[in-house]
Amino acid sequence: MGTNNDVVKKTNNEIISENDIKEVINKENPLTKKRKVKDAIANGFTFVSSTFGFIILGALLIFIFRNGIKLLKPDLIVSDYHAHNYTVKTDESEVYHLGGFIDPQKKDSYFSKNWGISVAEKKNREGGIDVVINHIDKHSPVKQLVQAATNEKDLIKVGQAIDSITLIDENGDYILVSSREGAEAIINALDRGVEVLQFQSSVGGGGIRGSLLTTLLLIALTLVIALPIGIISAIYLHEYAPQNKFTDIIRSLIDMTNGIPSIIFGFVGAIVFIPMMNGIIGSQGGSIASGALTLTIILLPTIIKTTEESLKTIPLSYRQASLALGASQTQTVFKVVLPNAIGGLLTATLLSIGRIIGESAALIYAVGTVIKDTVAINERSTSLAVHIWSIMAGENPNFELASSIAILILVVVFILNITVKLISSRADKTKVRVLKEITINKSSNK
Repeated sequence: MGTNNDVVKKTNNEIISENDIKEVINKENPLTKKRKVKDAIANGFTFVSSTFGFIILGALLIFIFRNGIKLLKPDLIVSDYHAHNYTVKTDESEVYHLGGFIDPQKKDSYFSKNWGISVAEKKNREGGIDVVINHIDKHSPVKQLVQAATNEKDLIKVGQAIDSITLIDENGDYILVSSREGAEAIINALDRGVEVLQFQSSVGGGGIRGSLLTTLLLIALTLVIALPIGIISAIYLHEYAPQNKFTDIIRSLIDMTNGIPSIIFGFVGAIVFIPMMNGIIGSQGGSIASGALTLTIILLPTIIKTTEESLKTIPLSYRQASLALGASQTQTVFKVVLPNAIGGLLTATLLSIGRIIGESAALIYAVGTVIKDTVAINERSTSLAVHIWSIMAGENPNFELASSIAILILVVVFILNITVKLISSRADKTKVRVLKEITINKSSNK
């Protein structure tokens, strides 16, 4: 038409545009000065509120990405949260020689010429400072240090963090130094010592592998329980239940349950599901199983509502055609209605996954806050969201690691939301296409 006005109605070859509608409204209710002022105030308030919200959201995202992007690496995902510790000492049966080692000139490092080892200070994932080994000479006596319990040697490696060292000097005096004193103090102690009584080091730590596995296990268990119950409930309410006041009350209760704070569900999990699981699977206190049951009752309202809405989009003619061909109501529901409502079912599933990933308050009570690397269904553990709470609840909150986990959660939830939008868009297009086909068929029959 050559204009940007969308056509909203066509009757008897007359086209009514948005401008025509606005002219009719203005004639019936002309814009007075007072009304213009009210509209300007309302528009200004809306603009200010939207801008303020956008600024707050932008500042929050900038803070999270600025603090967390440095730690967001593959080793964060595959590493354990707790470090692996090693304790070794001098093997009295071995003959070793101190001194004569060449400094490799590592940047910002300290080198012991007696022991042939170089260390540097490095910030760890928990926000503290570690004294990390960055060089060991191939002839270093450190390689001959032995673990008392197993007699294993060569356990001290580059990349390990030194926790503490106990030595004896030439006069037989004891020397004790820890990583809290810094890299230089450790090297000075090594250069004075001639025998190692105890060399404690650790590697790894600060990872989220256990929490990631817990989150995936919670997703699997919760969906296995919640999806069948929610979908069957929605089918009953929409396809079988009589549409009366009783079913209206049930729907109202479902909507009301959807608005209950998740911490209340956490209390239910602690009071009901934890004792239940203690008796069934022999858990002691909170467990992943009790957490999955708690998440189930949180998700059921969302699954039931989303599934029922998707069932409403299926044309009645589909059901009538199936029944006319001799199919029973059950066959019609499961072989005609549900396959065409798959978009809504996928939407319910994705929304549920996003809720499970982001849930924390309920799981604090139903599962616990103990960060573990080994995951079992009958034991306590933490999801990614509860992991954030755990590392932020202490005296020294770890903003960097918490931000890294938050980025991971935001990215996953963002992808899930985009997928939901795509599925909904495709379902809407399919619905429009079906309605057009029905309209064309009716026209041709006439």
